[in-house]
Amino acid sequence: MLRLNNTFDKKYFKIELIFFVLYFYVFRFLTDFEYNFWERKKSGISFFEVEYNLLYGTSALIAYWIFYQIIRRYLISKRLFILIAHILLFLVFYSIYLKATSYLFAHLDFLSEEMRKSALRQFNFKSIGYSLAYVLREFFSISFLAYFIHVDKQNEQVKLLKEQQLISELTYLKAQLQPHFFFNTLNNIYGLALKRDENTAPLVAKLAEMMRYILYKADEKLVSLKDEITFIQNYVEVENIRYRSAINIKFDAQGIDDNSKISPLLLLPFIENAFKHGIEEEEKEGFVNIIICKTEEELTLEVNNSIAKNKEKTGGIGLVNVKKRLEILYPEKHKLEIQNDEKIYQVSLTLEMK
Repeated sequence: MLRLNNTFDKKYFKIELIFFVLYFYVFRFLTDFEYNFWERKKSGISFFEVEYNLLYGTSALIAYWIFYQIIRRYLISKRLFILIAHILLFLVFYSIYLKATSYLFAHLDFLSEEMRKSALRQFNFKSIGYSLAYVLREFFSISFLAYFIHVDKQNEQVKLLKEQQLISELTYLKAQLQPHFFFNTLNNIYGLALKRDENTAPLVAKLAEMMRYILYKADEKLVSLKDEITFIQNYVEVENIRYRSAINIKFDAQGIDDNSKISPLLLLPFIENAFKHGIEEEEKEGFVNIIICKTEEELTLEVNNSIAKNKEKTGGIGLVNVKKRLEILYPEKHKLEIQNDEKIYQVSLTLEMK
């Protein structure tokens, strides 16, 4: 949280600095320029006006920067009575401050004579030293800046907290998915090992390759779509080794390029679900058809699988988790359709690619 606050402070200090420079320097020069152009019928501003605006703009900037710190501290915290007391004190000291700066400017020998005379007149002028109308203008402008930054900072903090919450939830969902995936795959290896099947070693090799992908890629926010498809292809090959010719398995990937990115392990649960909950109990008539198609703007996944007889339920923790991940990662940017007619289970997923 300290790091976030430091980031916010740096960002908003730049905004504050730009505001004060514009307000107390640029606008003063523009006002004089406009007055000279329209009223005096001359372009540009004199050396005296430049000198005057720089000196009194700097003195006003320093005073109102202090006032701005008061606004930030008490207005935002809704301590109004303390704020009003500080404003009254500021008005008193601001009058003294303006007289003191005018006296100082009147006695600085390196300033122009016209500037020193003007400062002396302001020092000797029998008044509080400022216009209440102008002071109120400054008050409202600076108060608006303080309130704007306060609201924007709160919105940024809420946004970051939401992002952190989403990251934590995604991490949790991935943590659930990975043990679930390995549990299913190890079951496959265990079944082949009991049969002393010659395909056990190739299956272990494929699993090792998939484990390497999960260990090094699963924690990344986005991975190469090409790598993700290769991982899925390895998974399908593992299932091919397991079922061999008993089940009709088809896998086709089209339009996969090297530049597209996708959240890791996002497509796997749909494919894993087709094998785990669709044809696991089939012996000779089951099928799984997988088509992944990438266009310029969309990625489409189509999975069709037969449903084993007497299979009462399809879907599992992986499918539940991936639906949650889709809601988090692709809000209003995905379309998921699932159909089940008790004989064929169909999944159609369309993603707007990031």
